[in-house]
Amino acid sequence: MCSRAIYKSLQKVPNVANVQEDIEHSSYHVQFNNPALISPEKLKKAVLDAGFSVAWMEININFHNTEVASDSSLKFNDLIFYFVGVNKQLLNGEKKLLIVDKDYLQEDERKKITSTYAPGLSGGRGEKIYHVTLSKS
Repeated sequence: MCSRAIYKSLQKVPNVANVQEDIEHSSYHVQFNNPALISPEKLKKAVLDAGFSVAWMEININFHNTEVASDSSLKFNDLIFYFVGVNKQLLNGEKKLLIVDKDYLQEDERKKITSTYAPGLSGGRGEKIYHVTLSKS
């Protein structure tokens, strides 16, 4: 029942093309009609509206010779990602970014990643900044 409520709620999020549930790992893989319109906030709200919390959220992004490091930021479409706990490196191909902001990752896991993370920042035009690290999965 729990997984069904979340599944139905995620399917109602605008721009969602497909939702695949992985009951064994209590996770969902969400694909979008237009990847440029990804909205972590809307996905989080859908899970909360179903009566549950988000234990973690990853976003897959295809990189092309993009340099990242801790305390660097990257704008991807309308999302701003601020990297924490990442060594300077050049990214190519599809990579998973783990959102480490409050309400996107359990507190004990968030503390393991970094102690310098600064929640609540927003961009100059009201854009939300998502604090991320490279996922190990």
